[in-house]
This record gives sequence, structure tokens and C-alpha cells, in this order.
Amino acid sequence: MSSMMKAAVFVEPGRIEIVDKRIPDVGPNDALMRITTTTICGTDVHILKGEYPVAKGLTIGHEPVGVVEKLGSAVQGYK
Repeated sequence: MSSMMKAAVFVEPGRIEIVDKRIPDVGPNDALMRITTTTICGTDVHILKGEYPVAKGLTIGHEPVGVVEKLGSAVQGYK
């Protein structure tokens, strides 16, 4: 598995960029997903327009579909 991923990052109102980011480590309560399909939602549009304040550099997008790649050691109930 690569150590990098592509991410849509908020730069400033009216501008996002697709950048390479390091894949985060999986903590004991985390799940790592390989995203296969994604889309944007209304919140992302408001962020892009500057109507919803977020920090520059924030990875946006929270409408993913994917495959679980790795589970943290304390994750239970997933089969």
C-alpha cells in the first residue's frame, strides 16, 4: 500500500486543490478506508463559497464509499 493519498483541500474561498497527503496512521479505535467513489454535499459547497468558516488546509469531503483496508486493535463488532 502506498504511503500517500489524494485529498481535496480548502485553500481559500473559491479555491480547493487536489494534493498528496500522507495516509494517516490507524489508532486503536480507527478504521482506514480506501475510497473508491465520493461526491460533495451542501456543506462542501458552503465551505468553497466561504460561507462556512474552516481552517485553510482542511481536507474536505465526507460523502465517501470505499473498502475497509485496516482496523485498529480495539475495533469490535465489524466482520
